[in-house]
Amino acid sequence: MTASASHLDLYSPSSSKNAVLLRIRWCLVLGIVCAAAFAGCQITDFEGTSQQGKSLLNPITPGMETVQLDIVYVERDAEDPLLSKFVWEEIDQVGTVDLETRSRLRDQGFRVGLVGLTPPRTLQRLLGLKNEITDSAGTSRHTDLIGRQTFLPSGGTTSIQTSMPVPEMKILLTGSKEPIVLSDAHGVLHTEVERLQDGWIKLHLTPEIHYGSSQLRPVASGNQFQYQGGQQIEQLRDLSFTVTMNVGEMLILSADENAEDQIAGKFFINHNGQRDRRYMVAIRLTDMKKIQPLYEN
Repeated sequence: MTASASHLDLYSPSSSKNAVLLRIRWCLVLGIVCAAAFAGCQITDFEGTSQQGKSLLNPITPGMETVQLDIVYVERDAEDPLLSKFVWEEIDQVGTVDLETRSRLRDQGFRVGLVGLTPPRTLQRLLGLKNEITDSAGTSRHTDLIGRQTFLPSGGTTSIQTSMPVPEMKILLTGSKEPIVLSDAHGVLHTEVERLQDGWIKLHLTPEIHYGSSQLRPVASGNQFQYQGGQQIEQLRDLSFTVTMNVGEMLILSADENAEDQIAGKFFINHNGQRDRRYMVAIRLTDMKKIQPLYEN
């Protein structure tokens, strides 16, 4: 009998015993392969006790601590005294930052204040938490509100745009004798979160001017450079400041009543529309939580 005839004979009725043995052999082979695959492609003896005090279970990866910030943008008429003046008569600006930093910010027209769980009445109106006072015609001044939420780990950063881009921005930087003109420019607050303990954080804020066309640019990242898309950035490090916040507190930022020709006016006042507009940014520390991983590697 030839080799081919012998092979066919395994599947003939007269060789049912051989067929059964062949099936059993294949089942054993497949069982070994599957067991090896589920064991990480290797077959080892499993001991029921740990070796040298080590656990048999993989360690659980701790969850990531995150900070939730609610950011609200308020837009009003530039001459509206509710935003330019009255709200700052009710907000604590003394204990928000140290005296030297507060003086630097005020010299450039910035207003920075911190409020607790119950905002002052004027701020409640600006944020839409309380009805406006109507005038004699039965109407109230319109407030435009835009908001967003962001979740950041300790050391995480976010960019908070404070105004709409303008075709040209003429600005006199601190320490400069002559103003510079920047095209397609707008103000941004570069914000970094630092977790202190449960319920407490520090916010590190640096005002920036973003300008020019958006394109790939080299950006420093750690010990190397990487390319990122975006505009050119003029960082105003001399105006950087840090605020300590508790859960529920709200940081309020805007421009002084007479800041049109100061740096803060470039961030919070817009003269390029049909009517001049004034902006305010409210940053609330809403929550601090731990996000647990969905699975372990």
